[in-house]
Amino acid sequence: MNDADPMDMESSRSVEPISQKPASLEPANMDPMQAEIPDEPTIDPETGAAGSADEPGWLSYRAPVHRIPNAADAMVFLLLLGMGLVTMIGLIALGLKLHWFGWRDTASLLANTRVALGSQLGIYMIAMAAAVPIYRTMWGRGLMEGLQWRPRVAAGLVKQLVVVAVACDVMAALGNALLPFPQHAPIDRMFTTAADAWLLFAFGVTAAPFFEEMIFRGFLVPALATAWEWAGERLTRRASRGVDAEGFPVWSQGAMVFAAMVASVPFALMHAAQVSHAWGPLSLLYGVSLVLCVVRLRTRSLAASMTVHACYNFLLFAAMLVQSEGFRHLERLQ
Repeated sequence: MNDADPMDMESSRSVEPISQKPASLEPANMDPMQAEIPDEPTIDPETGAAGSADEPGWLSYRAPVHRIPNAADAMVFLLLLGMGLVTMIGLIALGLKLHWFGWRDTASLLANTRVALGSQLGIYMIAMAAAVPIYRTMWGRGLMEGLQWRPRVAAGLVKQLVVVAVACDVMAALGNALLPFPQHAPIDRMFTTAADAWLLFAFGVTAAPFFEEMIFRGFLVPALATAWEWAGERLTRRASRGVDAEGFPVWSQGAMVFAAMVASVPFALMHAAQVSHAWGPLSLLYGVSLVLCVVRLRTRSLAASMTVHACYNFLLFAAMLVQSEGFRHLERLQ
């Protein structure tokens, strides 16, 4: 009987056949008796949520979704508008002190249509100049891109948008006939000369719709819709709806309805002083704002709602232009 070589026995014990693969290469139907390896945290590409698949929802970590424009973004733009207001008040005060352009007293200056429109445009331009670099830093994309300007969408729907504007003007005409409107509203006093009327016409179809849409449908509506979704996620512990392929938030129907109804209130109230705070024209303005919100939310294009707004204003001024025979008989507008 031959004795086994001790070296052979030691070699047979140390060189065991490898029957297990690395954990990362094991098939899905691995032996349940094998040692379990903790699951790696998974990232949901839609919601950005991180956590184990077997981990209870209330224990899992969900990475925040960066949805823009949000409430903080809207507050920043509001502060920039306040900065513009303070700057213009300071310039007007300095102009009165130094008698720029023959300015002598505050009362006559406040009644000056050119000063009113110029100061309003100055506020917008100061805020815009500051907003461009600030939001590029905050968002990592341009201001108008972040507000979903999308002019190509508006260009492709221009016929439909003009029809919507005409429908709004028909609604305005019916409202003017059926609702109580003030006889001598403060805005009528701005049409003092033909030059003032033409300035109002130009401002009303360019700067006014652009900046008003930026404020209300560009910042406020998305901020309110996102706030609604954020509150619902916290109250119900449901997952975030996330963002679309371009990084913009996807809102529920309820969020969009809430945003449109709430954002239309300050839009109407902004014009309250011009119409003597009469509920008739304010109700009409609220209705027009709802239409503009629907256009913005359905098309996901700020340029689309701005186009409707500009066309609506253009048709209103065109009617005045015809009624006054080219603004030569402004008394007919009173």
